[in-house]
Amino acid sequence: MSYERRVILHHSLASVIALALTGLTRFLYSVVIARRFGLEALGMANSLISKAFFVAIPLSFFAVALGKYTSEFLGSGREDAIRSITLPSFLLPLAGLLLIPVNLYLGALATLRGIQLTLRNFLYGLHRGEHYAYIITLAFVGFLVGFLLPDIFAPYLLFLGLIAVFSAVYLVRFDLIGKPRKSEMNLLLSYSSFAFLGTLSGVFLIQGPYFMSESLSNPEVAGVVSAILSTVFLLTYLPQVIQSSIMPLFSYKYGRNEGDYVRLLAEKTTAFLILATGSAVFVLMILGREVLSVIFGFNVGPAFYLALIAMEIYIAYNPSIVALNSTAYVKKGTSVVLLGALVALLTWFYLIPSFGASGVMAGLILAYGIILVGVAHYGLTLLDISPRIYSPLAVALFLQSLTFLSKYALLAGFLIFIAYERGEIIDEIDLIRSFRGRES
Repeated sequence: MSYERRVILHHSLASVIALALTGLTRFLYSVVIARRFGLEALGMANSLISKAFFVAIPLSFFAVALGKYTSEFLGSGREDAIRSITLPSFLLPLAGLLLIPVNLYLGALATLRGIQLTLRNFLYGLHRGEHYAYIITLAFVGFLVGFLLPDIFAPYLLFLGLIAVFSAVYLVRFDLIGKPRKSEMNLLLSYSSFAFLGTLSGVFLIQGPYFMSESLSNPEVAGVVSAILSTVFLLTYLPQVIQSSIMPLFSYKYGRNEGDYVRLLAEKTTAFLILATGSAVFVLMILGREVLSVIFGFNVGPAFYLALIAMEIYIAYNPSIVALNSTAYVKKGTSVVLLGALVALLTWFYLIPSFGASGVMAGLILAYGIILVGVAHYGLTLLDISPRIYSPLAVALFLQSLTFLSKYALLAGFLIFIAYERGEIIDEIDLIRSFRGRES
C-alpha cells in the first residue's frame, strides 16, 4: 500500500473515533442539560461555552500553521525544524488564564480548548492521527464522569483538562520540544497571521450562532438554536474525518511540488462528500424533525430544515478551501471566509430579532453560499479545480426544497437524486474496493 493511502486510511480510522466522540460531546451535553436544567439553562451554558471556544482561536494562533509546517517539514525530512516550532505553539494558549479573574469558566475553557486545537493540528501534521484518537477516547471518559458532578460545566472541564494533561505528557515522552529558531518562527508567524483570520471567521460561523442568538434575542431562542445546531453539526463528522486525512497530504504533496495530486484529491473528496451529505440530509428531512423534537422535548420547527441546508453547503466547499489553505493560497481562502462571516454578522442583526432560530439559519445559508462562490472561483483560477463538481449540490438543494411542500414530494426528490448520482455511487464503491488491494 502506498504511503499516501496509508496516511488517508490510518488518519480516517483514527478520526472516526476522535471526531465522533468530540462531536458527540456537544450533542450529549445539549440533551442532558436541556432535560436536567431546562431550555434557558441550555441556551446560557452553550452561549458561554461558544464564547470560550471562540476566544480559544486567538489562543491557538499557531495551531493551523503548526499542522501545515509540521507536515511540510516531515515531507522534507527536517525533524529539527518540527521541534523548533512546538514549544511556542503550545505555550501560547496559557495566555487564556489571564481571563480567569474576568470569568472563571470562560478563562479555563478557552485555555484548555486552545491546547486541544493545537494538539490536534500538531498530531495530524505529524501523521500520527491515531494517537490523537487515543487521547480523545480517554478524555471522553472524563466528560461522562462530569455529568455526575453538580457543576453544569464539569463535563467540558474534565474532557478538555484531561486532553491538556495528555498533551504535556506526549510532548515530553516523544522528545518533541526543541529550542525555537528564528527561521521557523518567521514562517510560523507569517502563515499564522492570515490563517488566524480565516480560522477565526470559520469558528465564528460555528460558535457565533449560540451566543449571537442569546444576545440578539433571548436564552430560549438560544436553547432552540443549541439543540438544532448540536444535531446538524454532527453532519460535519464525515468531512472532518476526511479533512484530517487529506490536509496533511495537501501540505505534504505541495512540499514535493505535486500540484496535480492536490487538484485530483480535492475534486474526488468533494464529489464524495456531496453524495454522502446530500443523501443524509434527505433522510434527516424526512425523519429528523419529529425524532429531534421527541429527544429534546420541544418542537424544533422549520429552522431544522434550514440548518441542514446550511451544513450541506458548508461541507461541499470544505475540501477546496482546505486545499487553498494548505498550499500557497491561505490569503485567498481567508478572504472568502472573512467575507462570509461579515455577511452573517451583519444580517443577523436583522434576521435574529425578526425570525428567531430561523433567522440564525438563514444567515448561515447566506454566509456559506458566499464562501462557496468564492472558493469555487479561487479553486479554479489557482488550483484548476473544476467548479462542475458542485453541480450535484445544486441538484440536491433544489430537490430538498420540496420538503416545504410535502414529505412525499421530498421522498420522490430523494429517488431522483440517487438516480442522478448513480455514476458517482459506482465510482465510490470501486474506490473503496481499491483500498483492499496494494499498489501494483
